[in-house]
Amino acid sequence: MAHTVPSEATRPAKAARQCAVLLPLALLATPSLALACDGGACTNLGDGQLQLDASLRLRGMYYDPTRFGIGESEDGYGLLRALASARYREDNWQAMLQLGAHAEEGKAGGPGKTDRGALDIQQAYWRWETNGMHVQLGRQEAGYGSSRLLSVRDGPNIRLAFDGARVGWAGRLGTLDLMALRAVENRPGAFDDRGERGAHLWGAYATTARGHGPGQWDLYLLDYRREAGRFAAGSGIERRQTVGARWFGRAGGLDWNTELVAQGGELRTAATDLDIRAWTVATDTGWQWQNVPLQPRLGVKADIASGDGNLHDGRLGTFNALYPKSAYFSEASLLAPANLMDIQPTLALRLHETVTTELGVQLAWKHRRADAVYTTPAPLVALPGTAGGSGRIGNQYKSETRWQASEHWQWQLQLAWMDAGPALKQAGGQDTLFASIVGAWQW
Repeated sequence: MAHTVPSEATRPAKAARQCAVLLPLALLATPSLALACDGGACTNLGDGQLQLDASLRLRGMYYDPTRFGIGESEDGYGLLRALASARYREDNWQAMLQLGAHAEEGKAGGPGKTDRGALDIQQAYWRWETNGMHVQLGRQEAGYGSSRLLSVRDGPNIRLAFDGARVGWAGRLGTLDLMALRAVENRPGAFDDRGERGAHLWGAYATTARGHGPGQWDLYLLDYRREAGRFAAGSGIERRQTVGARWFGRAGGLDWNTELVAQGGELRTAATDLDIRAWTVATDTGWQWQNVPLQPRLGVKADIASGDGNLHDGRLGTFNALYPKSAYFSEASLLAPANLMDIQPTLALRLHETVTTELGVQLAWKHRRADAVYTTPAPLVALPGTAGGSGRIGNQYKSETRWQASEHWQWQLQLAWMDAGPALKQAGGQDTLFASIVGAWQW
């Protein structure tokens, strides 16, 4: 019997029908999960305490087209994430187990690596604490700072977890974490996820103590390796050392967040070894009026992530943000922070006690014309045909609204429009519309 392929025009309707099926299933699952514990309260077991948690997230997404239309077309699909965890605490140690199941329906070409997974272990670790020191061993999430380089990656359906160990100290001056981790590779079967082979993340992350002046500091040193680094200058085994500093804080209505990062290392390609010399500067500064209607916050974000000015000089200048949040510039996750300069004015408003919205526009250019335009998700992906030529990427207009409907339910509406510039159009790229609605339940 002949197989009928849905036309481009029917895909949004198909995705809407699939989301309509997923939502009732999620709602039916909610009461059964909640029966595990009365309102999420903890239960005493002997000398210890057991805490149960659960969450569900349903997300409908639509791109017209995907990846700016470079080798892709219009696409709409639904995602469902279900997580349930149990945490047992006794004296100065605890054990945590979190299981996750992830579903995808309607995506053109099938699910990506972060879209679908059968029942699997999201986190499973043992933690011991005493006198300001802690040790955490096993599978665990690891988010630090403003999530520019190390994030739990909440935007995609499957959050990012690592296998490994962290040792830390907390004292009068702040905290220090030492880490030896390997990112978890998502696989389609049940209980088959594993650490990514040939990859590692080693390093140290320090944060000054809170409450000692308006400004605080993060300082970190990271060593990163992966076997499939892909850049406009070449592909191969990537070994990269990262040194970074972040200054952030709030004083009255003013808030600021500035991060400076430098990278060295090498990319071993089949032909030669490229020396890595990359860097980034990122800022987010704003002023909020707390005592006026809508409590507006005017802000401006500015970023420079280095690119490669010469693809044949034996060096690689493209910055790699390692494990950033996918919604680095907007929930559309259209651009990655590599070979990029941008400025993004924003306006945030509190429309109601439970409703907030943010409006913004991003003006984006390539840092180096010789290099490519890079997209998410991590690891970096260079858009074919975008190396060389024009440096103007385009303008992205965005709107993100959140409604805290109840103690447990939150809804989000995310819209974006990318006005493609010459750097995208030279590769066949085009203007892009993005829309997403998210329903998230947390207990």
